Amino acid sequence: MKRFLRWSVAVFLLAGFTVLPWLLLDDAPAIEPPAEFRRADLAWVKSLFLKHDPRNLPPDVVQSIQLDEAELNRLLNYAVELRHVSGISAELTPGLAILTATLRAPANPYGSYLNVTAEVAEVPGGVRIQHLRLGSLPLPGFLADRTARLVHRWLRRDETYATLADAFARVSFAENQATLDYRWRPELLAQVERKSADLLIDPDDQARMLAHARRLDALLKPHAHGSHVPLTEVLPPLFAYARSNGGDAAAENRAALTALGAYLSGISLKKLLQGDSRSTRRAPRVLLTLYGRRDFAEHFVISAALAVNGGSRLANAIGLVKEEEDTTRGSGFSFTDLAANRAGVKLAGAAVGDAAGRIQQRLATARDDADLMPDFRDLPEFLAQAEFDRRFGPVGSPRYQAIIETIDARLAAHPLHKD
Repeated sequence: MKRFLRWSVAVFLLAGFTVLPWLLLDDAPAIEPPAEFRRADLAWVKSLFLKHDPRNLPPDVVQSIQLDEAELNRLLNYAVELRHVSGISAELTPGLAILTATLRAPANPYGSYLNVTAEVAEVPGGVRIQHLRLGSLPLPGFLADRTARLVHRWLRRDETYATLADAFARVSFAENQATLDYRWRPELLAQVERKSADLLIDPDDQARMLAHARRLDALLKPHAHGSHVPLTEVLPPLFAYARSNGGDAAAENRAALTALGAYLSGISLKKLLQGDSRSTRRAPRVLLTLYGRRDFAEHFVISAALAVNGGSRLANAIGLVKEEEDTTRGSGFSFTDLAANRAGVKLAGAAVGDAAGRIQQRLATARDDADLMPDFRDLPEFLAQAEFDRRFGPVGSPRYQAIIETIDARLAAHPLHKD
């Protein structure tokens, strides 16, 4: 009898492990991947953040963000771009949000996608999961909600999660609109940044980044505060240090570019990865230049740092958004800065790809600016909107694209990228 029971349990478990994936996984996505994330989308996300930038808000005062369904889905598509989720969307009705997400499954014989649909209902004091479906498998609402609350209670053991959860006062849904009420606390931004870094950056990579940040500080220490220093005085010895470390050239290159990009962006890697201060910001004490210009160094290095950590398409879009904004305010549109962006993105692709070792060696032995990128100072720059429209038409026009092709041809012919 016991033997029969053991065999019955074994058969039951085997059947469960066979049937469950078949129920959960699908051959087709419920939500198609979003179209390519456009420059206009990124500009909109940036404007939304600036409008609600918590750093400009008084502490402990309840603020509200209202998004219609299209805006919410646009924001979710931005999350897809950053987090590599296959697709996600929301449908808003009074008191209810229907969230559908598609995640790619690892290679298996059952299906390529996990489609998840959750009905999230507005209730006094918060929200609850009313219905949940994983693939073809419906789960009772009370079970899904109970599980979510247990997970929430467990996650609250983490200080950052608890602080972030307490900042959200209320979420409400109306026809085609969601409203989020939140109470901002100044220390929250640094806490979220540190937690994100801790979750997203491997401990070995964190150690490499900190080591390169310390090496960069040592290289900059002899220079007077506020002085202008050519990038070629710090980048080659930094990559020589990366080369001397041996090991994975791509990982060392990523760490070196991240340390440089963080420095020029005013972020202290030490405060981000190790500290407990209320801010992770630190203004650069020494100003780096490329071809005598700070903007070239910033565009080149920061685009490279973004690309090695998040994808070249997003880095290119970020660079172009800034240039498009400059046509209506600031210095005007500059193909020179845009070229420096593209040079940084191309460098990043080589620095963490098959050519990582060769790129590392060439950067470590660079002698002047021409060894890092071509001289783009002959390209049009400081173009106001009217002048840009007169000369080049809209972004993507044949005249505009001709300049982009010129930039890319120069980059392709540059010695840094020659085999």
